[in-house]
Amino acid sequence: MHLAKRNVPLFLRNKRANKDARWLRRQLKSLARVQQSTQALSAAFGRRSVIVRMVAGIAPPPTKSTKIKRRVGFTLPTGFSVMEAPEQALASLSHLARAMAYEGLNDVYIDFSRLTQYDLGANALLDVLVDELDTQARRSKRVIRWRGNFPKDPAHVRFVRALGVIKRLKVEHEYLSKGDETRLLLFDERCKHYVRAVRPREADRKTKVTVRFADHINKCLTTTGRTLTPAARGRLCNYVGEILDNVEEHSGMFDWSIQGYLDTQLATPMCEITIFNFGASIAETFERLPEGHWTRDQIQTYMDLHTKKRLFGKTWRKEDLYTLLSLQGGVSTKNDSADSTRGNGSGDLIEFFQRVHSECSNGDSAQARMIILSGSTYIAFDGRYKMVTSDTGLRTIAFNEKNDLRERPDPTYVRQLAGVSFPGTLISVKFPLSTAKSTQATSAGDAA
Repeated sequence: MHLAKRNVPLFLRNKRANKDARWLRRQLKSLARVQQSTQALSAAFGRRSVIVRMVAGIAPPPTKSTKIKRRVGFTLPTGFSVMEAPEQALASLSHLARAMAYEGLNDVYIDFSRLTQYDLGANALLDVLVDELDTQARRSKRVIRWRGNFPKDPAHVRFVRALGVIKRLKVEHEYLSKGDETRLLLFDERCKHYVRAVRPREADRKTKVTVRFADHINKCLTTTGRTLTPAARGRLCNYVGEILDNVEEHSGMFDWSIQGYLDTQLATPMCEITIFNFGASIAETFERLPEGHWTRDQIQTYMDLHTKKRLFGKTWRKEDLYTLLSLQGGVSTKNDSADSTRGNGSGDLIEFFQRVHSECSNGDSAQARMIILSGSTYIAFDGRYKMVTSDTGLRTIAFNEKNDLRERPDPTYVRQLAGVSFPGTLISVKFPLSTAKSTQATSAGDAA
C-alpha cells in the first residue's frame, strides 16, 4: 500500500523534504555557476586593468618621478573636450590613469570646479577609466572611496549626474531629479573585452545595440518634429553596424563603447554621439599589412607620391596619410581584390554627417561637427570639405581645395596630435537640434 494511504503525515513530510532538497541542489548549482563565471571574469580581466594601462600610455610620463599615493586628486582641465581640446583632455586622462595604477589606491577626488568646456567623448573616456578602476578594486576585494564636486555650469552638472561618474559609480543620492531626467535623452552601451572573452554570445549584441541606437537618434529628432524614414533608419543601422564590425576585426581587442546625449533644456540643444574602441589604431592596421597585400598595393601609390614630393615631415607623417586613406571609398584592410565590397563604412558615416550638417546647422551660432581620432592623428569635419562621388562611383575626401589625395590636406582639419596618442579610434559627432526647421520633418528624415 502506498505511503500516502498508510501514513499521510509521513508522506507529506517526505514530500516537503524532497522538495527542499531539490531547491537546495538548484541553489547550489546556481551559486556554483555564479562563482565559476566570477572566477572566469576575474581571470579575463587580470590583476590590473589593461584599459587603465593603455590610457596611462597616451602621454609620456613626467620627467620628474612622482610619488605613489594612496589618495589621488584629479582636477579636470578647463577644456575637457576631445573635439575642441583633444591634447588637453587626453593628457589629463593619461595622468589620471597613471596615478590610478597603484594597487594600494583607496581614495579618489574628482574636481570639476575649473571646467568650462565639456563634451561626450571626454566624459565617456573618463567613465570607462573610472569603471575599470572600480572593477579592478572589487576584483582584489578592495574598496575605493570616491569623492568630488560639481561643475559651475548647470548644464555640465546635469551631464555629470546623468551620464558621468555619478551614474557609473551608482551614487544614487546624487542622481538627477525626475524632472531633469525626463528632459534628457541618453544612450550608453559598452562591450567589455573581459566579458566578451568568457561570453562569446556577446557578439550577437552588436545588432541589438545598433537598432536601439537608431531608435535613440530617432527620439532626438522627434524633439524638433523630425523623424527618420524607415530607409534612413536602416542605413543608420548599417553605418553603425559596419563601424562596430571594423572595430572588432581591425583593432585586435573587443572593447568598444557607444554613447548618445541630448539635453533639451539648452537654448540650442546639441545631440552628441561618440563611438570609440581600444586596441590598434587605423594606421597600425595598415602598417601591419604584408607585402603584396592588395590593399597595401592600392594605397602605396599615394605613399610613394608623398614621399617623392617630400611632403612628409614633422607635421605630416605616413601615419596621418594612412588614416586619411582609410576614409576613402572602397579602402579596407579586409579587401583582397577589386571586387571586394568592404571599406564603405567610413564613407557612409561621412555622408551621413554631411546630410546632418546640411539639415541641422544653424548659421554660425551652432554648427554640426565631427572628429575622428586614431592613434596620434586627428581629423575634423565641419562641412567645409566634403566627400565627393566621381563618375565611376568612387568616393573621395582629401581635405584640400582640389580634393586631391596626391596633395597634402589642410592642416587645420587633418593633423598630428601634439604629445599624445590615443590607443584605438574615437568618433565624436555633435549637431544642433533647433525647432526652427521642425516643419521639414519629411526632408530631414530622408536626409538623416
